Amino acid sequence: MVKFFSRFACGVAMSFLLYGNAAAASAEPELRIGILSDAQCPKSKDSWGLKNAHRGFELLRQRGVDVVVLGGDLAERGDAEVFYNFLEAFDSVFGEKKPELISIMGNHEFAPPQDDPKKKIAAFAKAFGLPADANVHRVIGGYDFIAISPEGMNQNTYKEGAEKFVKEAVASARKRAAGKPIFAFSHHPLSGTVAESGQWGSDSLKKVWDFKLPDLVHFSGHTHHPLQDERSIFQDEFTMVNTSSLCYLSRGNYANVKQLHDTWKYPQMLFVDVYADHIDIIRMALDCGREIKPGRRWRLELPLSKENFTYTAARRDSRKAPEFPAGSEAGIKVSGTKDGKPVIAFPAAVHDDFVHGYAMKFIPLEADGKPGKSFELNCMTDYYRGIDRMAENPAFALPPGRFRPGTRYRVEIRPCESFGKRGSAISTEFQF
Repeated sequence: MVKFFSRFACGVAMSFLLYGNAAAASAEPELRIGILSDAQCPKSKDSWGLKNAHRGFELLRQRGVDVVVLGGDLAERGDAEVFYNFLEAFDSVFGEKKPELISIMGNHEFAPPQDDPKKKIAAFAKAFGLPADANVHRVIGGYDFIAISPEGMNQNTYKEGAEKFVKEAVASARKRAAGKPIFAFSHHPLSGTVAESGQWGSDSLKKVWDFKLPDLVHFSGHTHHPLQDERSIFQDEFTMVNTSSLCYLSRGNYANVKQLHDTWKYPQMLFVDVYADHIDIIRMALDCGREIKPGRRWRLELPLSKENFTYTAARRDSRKAPEFPAGSEAGIKVSGTKDGKPVIAFPAAVHDDFVHGYAMKFIPLEADGKPGKSFELNCMTDYYRGIDRMAENPAFALPPGRFRPGTRYRVEIRPCESFGKRGSAISTEFQF
């Protein structure tokens, strides 16, 4: 059974979000920013991504933001009509009191791949009133915003033009307001930073940005990764933050990927509140307008320096492994569904953050009782729905072709947290 919040609970959370908690209410932010990305819209005004953008704009209007950033992949197939649909939605929600709007291109703005990328850049720049290269350097509320677009569909098309633009913009920002954070934006993350950037990150960004700038706060999209995962923020010599998605969320390369068919129901975005002495990054779930992990807002102390970075790779060292409650072993059930596919279910493990997945090792037992060649299946949990709405008894369909009829198997199940630590195993034996 899955636990759901009532509408009343969502309403309370919404009021809490809009008016702040005691800690945040001590002073008003100097600047309020909203960041949305990856809507993946077709031409239709009824598209799911555009509807979610409209939801996001409404929350931002209620919050009184000063800046809205659209972080790329607004369109799924590069249709210019989508850009005007976004502008129409933006105007309809904010009316005459519009915040500043910054938009950058993603790889899908260049689709289909046979189209001329220069024409795609020109169409995007025209729609949003941008310079010819679709790059932006703007000072808003005393803070510098630097946003760059790729030059084609490939994630490594950030080239020399962007490098020159960024170098000059950063130098100007540091001269104008030394010590203040610089807000940077690109659709792709730098490889090897936030979650899934190993697969979806850009190496070419290393040639564009000086990533040894502690005052750099760089926001990126593209991965569609759920914001419940603490790996969605990364600090080393700078700060990089994932913005998640207005459309479907990432399902990774897990054995149960086909089961995770409802990620489109749980779009996400960011609020960023800038104070004189810190920055609060607030993760938002748009399905009911609640803050994700309200007790664990990401806070960046100002002025930014490596000495006060807390979201580094060293976080893994202090994290605990998830564990099953006592007696969970007795709750493992392996059975066949109506269509004959095997299913394994068991009581959920517990963790002080959340259980990201389960590693299941299957060992065939030969007639003489000796173990045969084992194999492992890794399954992701439904944490993207909300940590307080995860299944109490997760169940995973197993690929029937991996199991020999009439053979007895031993399964060992280990819970995993998002940084990769595994807890103790529970096990049982079964036969189809």
